[in-house]
Amino acid sequence: MIPEKYREPLYTVGAYASKLGLKAWVVGGAVRDFYLKRDTQDIDLAFSGNQESVAGFCVKQWGGDKHKFSRFFTYRVSLGNGVKLDMVRIRKESYPYPGCLPEVEPSPYIKDDLFRRDFTTNAWCCSINPDSFGKLYDPFGAQKDIARGLVRILHDKSFLDDPTRLYRAVRFAGRFGWKLAPKTERLLRQAVQGEYPLLVSRDRFSHEFLKILEEPRVKEIFALMEKYDLLKFAWPGLRWQGSLLQTDSVQERVGILACALEDSGEEFVRSLHLPADFSREVLDAWKTAQEKMSPLAPLSSVKKRILQAVCPHLPATALEPCVLSGRELKEMGLAGRHISSTLTRIRQAQWNGQIQTRQDALKLLKQKVG
Repeated sequence: MIPEKYREPLYTVGAYASKLGLKAWVVGGAVRDFYLKRDTQDIDLAFSGNQESVAGFCVKQWGGDKHKFSRFFTYRVSLGNGVKLDMVRIRKESYPYPGCLPEVEPSPYIKDDLFRRDFTTNAWCCSINPDSFGKLYDPFGAQKDIARGLVRILHDKSFLDDPTRLYRAVRFAGRFGWKLAPKTERLLRQAVQGEYPLLVSRDRFSHEFLKILEEPRVKEIFALMEKYDLLKFAWPGLRWQGSLLQTDSVQERVGILACALEDSGEEFVRSLHLPADFSREVLDAWKTAQEKMSPLAPLSSVKKRILQAVCPHLPATALEPCVLSGRELKEMGLAGRHISSTLTRIRQAQWNGQIQTRQDALKLLKQKVG
C-alpha cells in the first residue's frame, strides 16, 4: 500500500528506528491517502520512544530542517523535496475542559495514539520497521468506513472535546464526496445546537477555516456548512460565493468573502488573525470595492484578481490608477477640498466607465465648470 516513491525513504527511517530499538509507523491521514492512492506531501510518523535522533537522521540523510513542538512531543522535519514529516512519540491525550488544547502524555500503546484522532478513517497505521514493513493495523474500521464513504467520530464526546472537528468533518466529507455516519451526523447537529464552536479560540477556528478555503471542492464543503448551520459561527451573514471558484488562492478567497460581506468585511478579515501582509492586501481590495472608485496607485495582482472576481462587469480601466493626479489638479489651480472632491468625482467616473483617459477626465471637468 505504501506508494513506490515513499517506500525506500520510509524503509530507511524504519530501519534506523529499529536500530534504536523503536517501533515505527505511518499514521493518520497519510495512511488514508496511501490507501486511496492520493498524493500527499504531509506524512505523520509515530514511534514507540524518543524520536529526536530519528528526526536528526532524516535531516542528515536528505537535507532540510527540523522544528520541535515540545508541548505535543512532536518534531517536524521539512525535507528539501517539499515533504513534511511530523514525528511523534506515541501518546494518549485528555481534555481538561471542552474546546481546550489537549493534555498529552507518552503511551506504550499505538492504539492510544490512534484513538486520539478525529475520525476512524484517520485512525489507523502502517508499520515501517523492516520486519513488518507495510503491515496495517486498523482497530477502528477505517477501511470499512472508507469503502462505505463515511465520516465517523471515534467516541461520543469527540465534538465536545474539540469542536474544530465539526469543520474537519464537513471538510473531509466534501473533499472525498463522503457522508457523515448517522450517529456522527446526529452528534454534529447537537453540537451546533449547543454552540460548541464558540468554545474554541478564534485562532483555532481560523486555522480550520483557512484549510477549507484551500480545498478544490470548496463549493461542496460550503454546501455542507450551510446544511448543518456551521457558517453562522464563521461570521454572521457569510454565504457561498460562486466567484470563489475563479481562484484556488486562499488569500483571494478570503478577499472575495470579505467583499461579499460589505460593511462587516473588514471585521471579518481582522477576526481571522491573519499575517499582516496577507490582511493588508485583502483589506485594500475590500476598501476599493466599498469605495467603488478607481485606485490612486497601481493595484497588486492579488488585489486585481479579488476585485475582478467580485466585480466581474467592471470596465478594463476601472482598476487602473486614476487618470488624473492630485498634483495635476493643483497645477490647474484647484486647492484644498476642491482637489479631493474633484479627484473623487474622476475616480468614480473612471470606475463606472464614464471616462477612460486623461482627455476624458479633462472634458468632464470642463462640463462641470460649464
